[in-house]
Amino acid sequence: MTEVAGDDEVPVLWITAGLGCDGDSIAMTAATQPSLEDLVLGAFPGVPRMRLHHPVLAYENGAEFLATFEAACGEDFADFVLVVEGSVPGPAPDGGSYAALGIDGDGQPIPTTVWIDRLAARAWAVVAIGTC
Repeated sequence: MTEVAGDDEVPVLWITAGLGCDGDSIAMTAATQPSLEDLVLGAFPGVPRMRLHHPVLAYENGAEFLATFEAACGEDFADFVLVVEGSVPGPAPDGGSYAALGIDGDGQPIPTTVWIDRLAARAWAVVAIGTC
């Protein structure tokens, strides 16, 4: 799956795979000024629609969900916003990781830090939000 965004929509890739309570994601779903639905549906003239790729709110899961994140690492992907929610832990002492999103071709977890390294350099903007 390759993201094809029109001039009137912006992909937002949201990572919650850190050490946090996801409180900002919960708050976002309750917002009313503007609401998440308003942003996704493009209810504001002159403001692009938001195409949200959020691991909790997405219909897709597994490899289908990660396809957008993988495509965003390539040069043909539309301009996007990367949102990183929560604390991002460094590597574990045994060489593993404390937080991950998805698995690689060898069945190993992909550390959150790897996704951030891959995506932050390609993102139009990066938003880091704290934990509750």
